[in-house]
Amino acid sequence: MNVLAIDGGASTAKWCIQDPNGKTLINQSSGPLSGHIFSSSAQKENESKLQDICQQAQKVAPISKVIAGISGLDSKSSQAKWMREIIKKSLKTKDVLISDDLFFVYLGLAIPGKEFLVYAGTGCIGYHLTREYNVLRANGYGYLIDDCGGGFWIGQQALRAWLRSMETMNPKMSVLNSKLADKFGSKDWNAIRQKVYRGGREIIASLAKEVNCAATLGDPIALKILHEAGVEIGKLSNRLFDMTELKQAKMYLIGGVANCVDFLDTSLQSNLNSGIKYSTVNSNNAEIMASVLKKYSFEQLNRLI
Repeated sequence: MNVLAIDGGASTAKWCIQDPNGKTLINQSSGPLSGHIFSSSAQKENESKLQDICQQAQKVAPISKVIAGISGLDSKSSQAKWMREIIKKSLKTKDVLISDDLFFVYLGLAIPGKEFLVYAGTGCIGYHLTREYNVLRANGYGYLIDDCGGGFWIGQQALRAWLRSMETMNPKMSVLNSKLADKFGSKDWNAIRQKVYRGGREIIASLAKEVNCAATLGDPIALKILHEAGVEIGKLSNRLFDMTELKQAKMYLIGGVANCVDFLDTSLQSNLNSGIKYSTVNSNNAEIMASVLKKYSFEQLNRLI
């Protein structure tokens, strides 16, 4: 029973295949996948990317089961049914589980009713399943509304600070500013604007890497941005913790922003409720999803979705 696990993220999608013994046969990345399918163009893009993943997977090994977690997807929605049919048709398999990505990642990492996770990728969301498998969540409203502390937010703060610095008579070329200039290949707003508005949230979220790199070199603006991200993640964690009504809980910090934990840790720790103990998870989310079928049967998961 080879399992194809698809982690559909807003900036990039990742997928892996695991054999019956849980050995990963391949790890790959592709363009972003999203459950926010509200236009014909978004539908076409998602269909093409899903079909491409399925075609590539078939070349590696026969696929008997699929577990697909797509960012922002409602498992009961028409979009979920539509995506499931694309996968079934592409792989000629009926055993396809599809839901939002955090549902499967949570089950792979945490104990329902006792633990929760904060996913800080492009966006930022707190997620908990009760003992009855009901979802409690905080934030995750998308970059147009909130998601403070996520990759988009971090990149946005850096881009804003850089552009504002260039409005001064004698702009300083700090470490962070230099890295952003290298990223965009220009300091001219017209060139930057074109790349930003063509690239959208993906390119802005990708700037979190430049911020982290600048922070390692002591850039004060980068350090300040990541300090504030830690504060926001701490506040988010507390809001979800209050919703659970637990006295103590373990929190798993996952997603690309977890790579910045060296600079988040102090502000995150100082803003966390004393009943929360957190740890960082740097594992591939697709592999975490695939592992869920070792903890739960296909039938159990199908009932829970």
